[in-house]
Formats: sequence, C-alpha cells, structure tokens
Amino acid sequence: MMRWSILLAGAIGLCCTTSGRAETLAEQAFADLASLVGEWEGTYANGRSHRVSFALTANDSVIVETWTMSPTRQSLTLYALDGDRLLATHYCPQGNQPRLVLSEREADQSYRFEFLDGTNLQDPNGSHQHALQIAVDTPQSFSRSESYVSNTHSAGTPVEAGELVRYRRVLP
Repeated sequence: MMRWSILLAGAIGLCCTTSGRAETLAEQAFADLASLVGEWEGTYANGRSHRVSFALTANDSVIVETWTMSPTRQSLTLYALDGDRLLATHYCPQGNQPRLVLSEREADQSYRFEFLDGTNLQDPNGSHQHALQIAVDTPQSFSRSESYVSNTHSAGTPVEAGELVRYRRVLP
C-alpha cells in the first residue's frame, strides 16, 4: 500500500510539473526570433546596406533588435511576451515609440505585427511604423519588411508598404 501511494504521488507530481499545453503563437514567434541572436547585414534594392543585431536581455525574456543605419543613426525594437501576446516596441529616430502586437503567422511563415498604440505619438496619423513582417528563413538568413504611415496620409488612407529586405548572418 505504501509503495502504491509513493508511485501515485510521483505520477501526480509529474502531471503537475508538465503542463502538456501547446506552445502559443506568441511563444513560437519569440523562440524563432530569439534564434536570430547575432549580427546581420541587409541590403536595400538601391544597394544601401545596414547592420542589424539581435541580443537577449532581462534573463532572456526580451529580444533587443538594434538597427545601425550610420554611426549616428540607430533605432531599436524590443520584443517581449505579455501573457498570450508578443509585443514589439519600436524606438524610432523620429522620437516616437509605436507598439505592435503579433497578429498572425502568414502562409509564407512570416510573423505579422500590427499597430497597437504608441507613446510620444500625439497624432495617430503622424509618421510612424505601423506594421512589420519578419521571417526566419534559414539559420543564416531572415527577411523583414515594415510599413509606415507618413505625415502626408490622412485618416483612413492605406499605409506605405516597405520593401522586403533579406539579411545574411555576419556573426553568430
């Protein structure tokens, strides 16, 4: 009887420590984006190149994406889980901070983030990042595009779609 009680207690403990739940889309996306830790180079269609780096911080709970367009021009996007959501907060050289939320995984396996709200964005129709798509293509490449609302658009006018840029890993 004592042996049966010990086995039952162990089985119950095992069930309680193993959630058995499926990973959420937000958790999948966070794990995929975390695999990008390292240095990357992307080139626009006009030939202009730039560097992007990914790092983990805050006990690996936040992904830091840093864009270096020139020695004096950088931007930053932080990705963090918020319950069942994955948020991306973009710190733009324009001085605003749009927050985007993961909305779906597209058929091409890219993750789509849509505008949620923003700080220092007094005019929601003012120029700001409004959407982004990012896909981990291989361990050595990823692709990304962004959409912006420009100051010339009025309410209800579609956002400007950004070009798709492919990146290659420079450093692990």
